[in-house]
Parts: sequence; structure tokens; C-alpha cells
Amino acid sequence: MSLPTRRYRIPDSRLPFINAEVSEARFQGQPCLVSSVVGGAPGGRLYFWNPDTGSCGIRHLPKGVSSAYMIKTASDGRLYLGCGPGDLLRYDPASDRVETLVTGELKGITWGGCVTDRYAIWAASPGHVGVYDWREERLVKVFRPIDTDRPEALYGHHVLETPDGKVLLAMDVPQARLVLLDPKTMAATSYTPSVLAGRTGTRDATFLDPHTLALVAGNDLHLLRYPGFEPSGPIPAPQGVKGMRTHLVDGQLYAIARPDGGLYRLDRASRSWELIRKAWISGDTFTPGSWSGRDVCAVTVDGIAHRFNPRTGQSDQLDLEATGPMAAHALCAAPEAGLIIGAPFINQRFWTIRLDTGEGRDCGRAAPGGGQVNQIIYEPLTRRALMSSYTTSSVTAYDPTHPPAWPDNPRVLSSAQDHEQMRPMGLAHDGRQVWMATSPEYGHLGGALSRIHPKTGDIRVWRHLLPDQKVNALVLDPARRRVYCSTDITADCDSAPPTQTTGHLVAFDMDALTVLRRQAIRPDATHNHVRALLPTGEVLAQALGEFYAWDADAGRLRPLGPVPKNFREAVRGPRGDLYASIDGRVGRLHLESDRLRFEPLIEDDGRFLQVVNDTLYYAAGFEVCAVPLS
Repeated sequence: MSLPTRRYRIPDSRLPFINAEVSEARFQGQPCLVSSVVGGAPGGRLYFWNPDTGSCGIRHLPKGVSSAYMIKTASDGRLYLGCGPGDLLRYDPASDRVETLVTGELKGITWGGCVTDRYAIWAASPGHVGVYDWREERLVKVFRPIDTDRPEALYGHHVLETPDGKVLLAMDVPQARLVLLDPKTMAATSYTPSVLAGRTGTRDATFLDPHTLALVAGNDLHLLRYPGFEPSGPIPAPQGVKGMRTHLVDGQLYAIARPDGGLYRLDRASRSWELIRKAWISGDTFTPGSWSGRDVCAVTVDGIAHRFNPRTGQSDQLDLEATGPMAAHALCAAPEAGLIIGAPFINQRFWTIRLDTGEGRDCGRAAPGGGQVNQIIYEPLTRRALMSSYTTSSVTAYDPTHPPAWPDNPRVLSSAQDHEQMRPMGLAHDGRQVWMATSPEYGHLGGALSRIHPKTGDIRVWRHLLPDQKVNALVLDPARRRVYCSTDITADCDSAPPTQTTGHLVAFDMDALTVLRRQAIRPDATHNHVRALLPTGEVLAQALGEFYAWDADAGRLRPLGPVPKNFREAVRGPRGDLYASIDGRVGRLHLESDRLRFEPLIEDDGRFLQVVNDTLYYAAGFEVCAVPLS
């Protein structure tokens, strides 16, 4: 059976310059700067630009490579690229060709790397490091992991050559660490200086001179004596600054501040920051660099390249116009507003599509910080779209009756960031209040359940709903005034070792604001997920590849058979019927005594299913589909 389907094209969005680097290189025979964007399914791209001439160029990464976070130029002019799946690639400006050098050795995302006069070294999660001899064209060694202390640090965001020819890796989460690699012996030694004890991460390690290492930890700059890493005391961030990125340019250390984009220069004599330019760049997500070794440069997440000339005090900027198709990462059908509202991955923007004409529009920034919108709901009391976003566990409110104009529309309604929450895992409205499930910041355990008033933004947070467990999903039963949650024992992206052994299901009373029941599906189930409310009033739950119907009042779990291959999600319609996306098809999910039966209706790999006004909406590829159910 197939149903009539209206398809809406998702509007193109700004491709995000995120997590990468800005390096000097050559392109088409001319000097340039280069960085990269995350491209999703179509693949990542390298962007080349010359700040003097304004010329730009684009080169696509190979199919299946969504990003290149490490971008380093070797002495022979070729670019070494550490890519999303852990592979090492190389771009040769002379032949204008990208080639794969190492694949399959590192399995996680490459976060950083460097190139010496002989080796390309790249670091990928979970703390693995590859060493490639680019002169002899061979892989020399893989460290799994490179940190010799425990618990081992998992992310190598900053990798640089030391003045004495070694390689320093500034590692992150769950414990910030410095790892010194000797390329001659291929031996690694780990250090935890006193300024890093108890910290989860650092930023922007830089050598100011042969004996002084500068790095940012928290909001302070720390200067450490090399090679012993003895600290000389912190240099506080300027007043009002909540974070900064640093870069060494022509022997001077510059910092770009969050959230106002101010440009500062370090005065080492007075151990203080000098304000050079207020609000030099807009936005709070950017990547610093330098041009010709003399000018301060940066590119924002939305592709605006900035340059500051310290000798003249002049600034200029260039729009790299990095746009392209991006699949939906969050979706909300809002017929009351005549719109479909959605958001792409990792560019912190959102878009709308008119239901009547199909006209799509990129609406600009959706939320503070880096990351992306994870969930969107339409809030009927205020007639606004509410968007929950990573990395600040913020909920922003967008009024579709007014033009989008961040930070006024949308505006921040509430946030659980002060409770060390980072990634929203679920967002739902019970008719009165909004409920949010969140995962904690990297390197921490203990997620939260939060209740938010949609008009005032008042928030109440239940951290550690279960000790050291992450709340990974929620399902509401407004009629019975219940919030059903599921938990798992892991930190976000496995960034800290677990202390618990079993995940749970949780029933929470919306009015009494208490936990009614905590129940494990199986003692060996570390991850559980609530999926939907069944027609019987039970909760559809999942663990260890099996479905269960959970009666929270009775504490009874009823097996419903194995989870189908490539099961994505299930959603309950207004009449209690269930719809699901399974193995590239969308259809109905029927509850038949002791099992679930799937009835395919549409050949589509649907995501973000929802039923509104008797219409099923979902995203598939670069489209949003609307399927009338009657």
C-alpha cells in the first residue's frame, strides 16, 4: 500500500565552519587561507580564499568524508587532512587532487594534528593517534591510546610541534592531559600539570617562545615552563568574557572573546589583556588563524572571514558564501502557523517552509553557542516554536508572526547549562509545561530532567534523576500526568567512565514532582530507551535488541519480541495509533497481544516522525514529506 505524499524541499543553509582550523596554503598558484565545512551526506568541502584579492575557491572532499578538522600544510606545500572517520588525506595544490593516505586504522572523528618535517600526526577519538611518514609514504605507528595515564584522555584537539622537535598533544576529557611524543623513539609520556588537575579540557596550546607554553583552561590563560610544564600563575580573562580562542601572530598572542567577539592582545610584561577592537567579529563560534604571518584572521561558523591588520588597525571581511543542502536534524510541523520548522546539523541555524506554497527560507541563527538544534516543538499557549539546542541545553523561542532576527527572535527562553547540562535528548509539551531530557557536559556523569514554563522560562532541574545516569529519552502521558524517561549509564560520547552498571526506566509524576517508579529492564541492560505510548497506556521500551511494554503502575514488563532491523523511531498519533520508520520504510505499527507488527505504507527512510491534524510528517533526505492519514 502507498499513500499520497506531498514533498517539500528543505532550503539550503549555511555550511558550518566548525571544529576545523585556518591554515596558510597555496591554491591555483596563489597564497591563500584554507578551512573546511561539515557537508553532511553530500560530503565536506575545503574553502580557499585570499584576503588581499577576495578570490575564493572550493574543493570537495571524497564521497563519504563529511569533514576535515585537521588542516595542516607541510614544507612541500601539500595539505594534510585529518578527516571525520579517522582517515588521513592529502591535497596536492600542484595536481589539484585529493588522495587518501590512511584509512581504517583510526575509527573515530579526527580532532587535531600537526605536520613536522617528516611526519603527519593526527589524533582521533577515543584518544588514538596515527603517525605517517610523508617522506617515505608509509604509516609508522598507531597509538591505541596515546595517553599512558588513567583514565585516558579521549580527544586530541590541539597537536603541535615543540621547539625541541617533539610533538605535544593537548588532550581532553575526562581529564585534561598533556602528552609528549618523541618522534625519534616513538615513545609517549603523559603529564598532568597542577593547573589541569580536575579539569576536563584545554584550548589552543601555543608556544610563545622555546620555554613558554600558553594554553587556555577554563576562562584563564596559563603559562607553563617547558619542558617541565611548571605553571607561573593564571592570567584571568578580561571582565565579562566567558571564553576565548587564542592564536599566535607575528610573535604576539591574540584572543577573540566570547560572546562579544572582541579582539585582545596579551601584554606579557603586565600579564594582562589589552583590548584591540571591540566586537571585532559577530557571533560566538569562530576559528582563529593568521595571514602572511602578520594579520589576525578568523572565520565564523557561517563563513564570514575576518582580517585585522595590527600595523594599521584596519579590518575587513569576506563572505565565503558557503551554502548547500543539509538534511534535517530537527523537525516540527506547525499547521497553526502555516509552517514546517526545521534545523540542520551543527550550524546552529533553522529554517521554515510554508505549507501552502512550499517556499523555504533559511532563517539564520537559532540558539547560542556552537552545535545545533536537537528538537523543535510548537507551543500552543504562546504560539511559538521552541527549539532545544546543543551545546548549552538552551530552549529558544521563535515567534513565526515576526521576522527572524537573532537574538531577539528567536530568543533564549531558558537553559539547563548552569546545571552542567549540554545536549538535549528530548523535548515535549504536556499542555501546560515543557519537559526536557538532557545529557551532561563532556567528561561528566549525570543527566537531568527539566520542567520549563513556556511563558516565563522558569526552569526546575532534576539533576541525577538516577545517580550518574543520562536521561536519553522521554515520553509524556498528559492524561495520567506522567513523564516516562529512560536512562543509560554512559557519559556523553563516552567521555567519562561509568560508575553504574544498569540503565533504568523512570516514571515521574508531573504534579507531585516525584519519581513514582524506577525499574531496570534487565540487570545487564546498560542502555534503555522509551519510544512511545502504546494504545494500552503502557510504554513501548527497548533494551538489548528487544521491545517491551512497560506498565509503570504495576511494575510489569511484557516482552514484545525483537526490535526490527534498522528501526529508527515510533510516534503515537492523536487516536492512539502508532507509526514507525523501519528499514527504509514508513508505516503503521500494530500492537498484537505479545508482539508488534509493522505495516509498511511508504518507501522512505523517514526521520522525526510526527502526526499533526491527521497528517503524518517526516524528513527524508533533503525533503520533508506530508502524508494525509484520512
